Amino acid sequence: MLYWIWLTQIKGVGPKRQRALLEEFNSPKNIYKATLDELLQCNGIGENTAKTIVEERSLEKAKSILDSVNKLNIKLLTLQNPLYPSKAKSIEDMPVLLYYKGNLIENSMGVAIVGSRRCSEYGKKVVDEAATYLAKENIVVISGMAKGIDGYAHTSCIKSGGYTIAILGNGLDICYPSEHIELMEKIIENGAIISEYPPGVRPNPRHFPKRNLLISAWSYKILVIEAGAKSGALITADFGKQYGREVLAVPDNIYNKESKGSNKLIHNGAKIYLYREQLLIENRYKPQQKVADNSINTLDNLDGLEKSIIEILLAEGSKSFEELSALVNMDKMELLGRLSLMELEGKVIIQGSKVKVPGNQCHQLKEKRKTSLELL
Repeated sequence: MLYWIWLTQIKGVGPKRQRALLEEFNSPKNIYKATLDELLQCNGIGENTAKTIVEERSLEKAKSILDSVNKLNIKLLTLQNPLYPSKAKSIEDMPVLLYYKGNLIENSMGVAIVGSRRCSEYGKKVVDEAATYLAKENIVVISGMAKGIDGYAHTSCIKSGGYTIAILGNGLDICYPSEHIELMEKIIENGAIISEYPPGVRPNPRHFPKRNLLISAWSYKILVIEAGAKSGALITADFGKQYGREVLAVPDNIYNKESKGSNKLIHNGAKIYLYREQLLIENRYKPQQKVADNSINTLDNLDGLEKSIIEILLAEGSKSFEELSALVNMDKMELLGRLSLMELEGKVIIQGSKVKVPGNQCHQLKEKRKTSLELL
């Protein structure tokens, strides 16, 4: 396991490149032993990356992490482990190595329940009913152990004798939020906690889009309850749409700010959640159709980053996440989180790995942009 840890700690070598290396060399140890010339023969590995791998041959950091893992009774889940769900690990952005505590069962994918940290009594009632039902149907409840909806989902599942998984955005030796320490222990007893981060890694806002990616990938369906306009649950839902997961949203009062995001999901094509049987898992799943109905016939209502993105898309057409990330100088996962919110607002359309301006608005935006430039 030492070499798996070493591979995931190389700066600038993310999951896609790690997978390319594993496909070429079969094991992390072989990657570690590979020469510069051998590394350069691997598809997707350029000269700079190959040199970085050769230069970062020290195993000291990996040994330190492995020592901590053993002391803390943390287990390692590699891409080659049959406990890693095939439907999840088939997504190329998924980590090749995960850390977990508890009892990770076979076929551990289930239904994700995510939503507001400040949920109402209505939200609590919905999440309790849903998680209890899933537990009794022997369907795994997946969430992120955050305050509010996440915490109630795990708690209700455990109280009903179910199995639950919490996916965290920090090392498993840290409880975040700290007041969930008892809940965290209960989840370990009645399921598992999972993270892509080794022990000692503190919670960081940059980690949460990646955590949301894992939640969506580990789920057959995603139930969104009381998500606000900027809720991280919307990022989970957007990842779910990209991965062909079924997204359901609970309808709520249109004047309730904690439900603006949930209601918007329904408006943009998510299924309306009305009864528990919708959570049952079927044999096959079809990707959700992306719908963008909102109008943005002006550039005036965009912030600086959004304006830069729209300007690029208007000038150069559709762009991939990687291309946009480089052009706006922003981390890909952070950018994807922002793009997810922009899609919900009808400002862009995400199709697979491509981003574009909605076709029915593109001409209007170009004309507006042209007029603005002429006035300068």
